[in-house]
Amino acid sequence: MAVPAHPLSPALRSAIWGTAGLLVLAGTWQWGSMAFGPFVLPSLAETGEAVVRLVASGKAGPALLATLVHALAGCAVGGAVGFLLGVAGGLALPVGDMSYPVFTALLGTPPIAWVVLALLWFGPGGAAATFTVAITAAPILFIATLQGVRTRDRALAEMAQLYRAPAFMRFTDLVLPALADFLIPALATALAFSFKVAVMAEVLSGADGVGGGIATARSHFDLPETMAWIVLAIAVLILADALLLAPLRRRRAGRGAPAPLSVEA
Repeated sequence: MAVPAHPLSPALRSAIWGTAGLLVLAGTWQWGSMAFGPFVLPSLAETGEAVVRLVASGKAGPALLATLVHALAGCAVGGAVGFLLGVAGGLALPVGDMSYPVFTALLGTPPIAWVVLALLWFGPGGAAATFTVAITAAPILFIATLQGVRTRDRALAEMAQLYRAPAFMRFTDLVLPALADFLIPALATALAFSFKVAVMAEVLSGADGVGGGIATARSHFDLPETMAWIVLAIAVLILADALLLAPLRRRRAGRGAPAPLSVEA
C-alpha cells in the first residue's frame, strides 16, 4: 500500500516560494548585467566579491548594526505613536476625525523633506535618520489601526458593555482581533519603509550605517560595492521580517477567525 505524502507546512511552502522569487530576481539581475554591461549593473559575481570583501574587512557588521538600530528604533517609536493615536481615534470619533488629515499630510510629505528638516534640527548623525524613520512609520500604523478599530463588531462591543466585561478583556478580545488583519500588513510596510528611509537619511546626513557606506562607494565610483551595500541591507531587512513579523503572520493564519467574546452575567 502506498504511503500518502505528507503535505508541506505553510511556513516551508512559503519559504520555498520566497526562495524561488529571489532566484528569479537574481536571474533577472544577471541578465541585466549581461545585456547592459558592468558599468550599468555589475554582475552577481562582482557584487558577491564585494560583499565578501566588506564582511571580511569588518566594515559590514558595524554599518548594518547602525542601520538596523536607526530603522527599528524609528519604526518602534513612530509605530507606537501611530498605534496609540489610531486606537484612540477609532474609539473616539472626534479624535480620529481630527487626527486623520494630520497624519495624511505627514504621510504625503516626501521623506527627503523630513531628512533636510532633521539635519537642521538635530545636525548630521544617527538622530536625523531615526527621526525621519519615526515620522514616516507613524502615519502608516495610525491609518491601519484607525481602520481596524472602526471595523470591529459593534454588536459584540455593545454586548460586552451590557455585561460589564472588563475594559482589558474588551480590548484583547474585540479590538485586537479586529486589528490583526490591518496591523500585520501595515507593520510589514512600515518595516520596509523604515530601512529605505534610514539608508536614504544616512546617505544625506553622513551618519554611520549602510547609507554611509553607499556614500563612500559612490564617491569612489565603485558600482559593485554600492550594489553590495544594497544587497546587505536587503538581507538584513528580510531577516528582520522573518524574525519579527513572520511569526505573527503564522499565528494569525493558525488562529483563523477570532473566537467570540465570552462574558458572564
